[in-house]
Amino acid sequence: MMTMLLVAMLQAAPQAPHPQTPPPQTATTDYKVGPQDKLNITVLGIPEFSATNVIVDNDGLYSYLDLGRLPAAGKTVREIQKDVRDLLIRKGLHRNPTVTVDVAEFRSQMVYVSGAVSRPAGYRITGNETLLSILAQAGFTAAAGQTIEVTRNKPAQTRFTFDRRQLESGNAPSFQLQDGDAILVPEAEKCYVRGEVHSPGSYEVATRMTVDQVIIAAGDFNERAAKGAVYITRKDATGAGRPTTFKVKSSDFATTLVHPGDIIDVKRRIL
Repeated sequence: MMTMLLVAMLQAAPQAPHPQTPPPQTATTDYKVGPQDKLNITVLGIPEFSATNVIVDNDGLYSYLDLGRLPAAGKTVREIQKDVRDLLIRKGLHRNPTVTVDVAEFRSQMVYVSGAVSRPAGYRITGNETLLSILAQAGFTAAAGQTIEVTRNKPAQTRFTFDRRQLESGNAPSFQLQDGDAILVPEAEKCYVRGEVHSPGSYEVATRMTVDQVIIAAGDFNERAAKGAVYITRKDATGAGRPTTFKVKSSDFATTLVHPGDIIDVKRRIL
């Protein structure tokens, strides 16, 4: 009944055709709508054809007034706008409607953050979030390392690795997230310094960290240290063999790389 009355009203007072005004570019223009998203559909000047909080059902379709069910899943708001406009023209309800569609609630697209973060959870995305913006929401714990891993499952599984320092300094290219991305923040890999240094303990192993850098991080040699008696105990790379211990020459401190799990032992000099 409503449709018949609207048709009669439009036929009685025809509107002169005018060019369609494209909707303004918004942060969600390229967002691809999915199940459980809510849409607001507005037809300029005709509130009877507008609808708010239209839910996209699990089959990817939504009901638009009494005019039928239209597809939305996988489409951008621009594509949905065109679908609604074409429908109104095809049914003879308007000659040249101006339609805008906004996403009222984003429910369908998620990324997942786990590991050494303060708030591990799923985060809804709108199509414009970057890796750094989501990590800012999740927050790092004190145990977080400097490597960030992203696993992307669509269209095929791909893994990306990022340096946290480069991301935070802006020296790394911005990485746009997609629906289903899994972000992992591993805990920092540690080595252990013991013996004659000022601050023995565990220290994060940065990329290409050397023995002299670790010793400096541990407060440097103390007055009892035998600088020519520094040993590293290292686990077998396969995990099957026994750890090995080897001496590091003082001339090699600046070139010998430290591995995660290494134990660096600075012996006491003989008085």
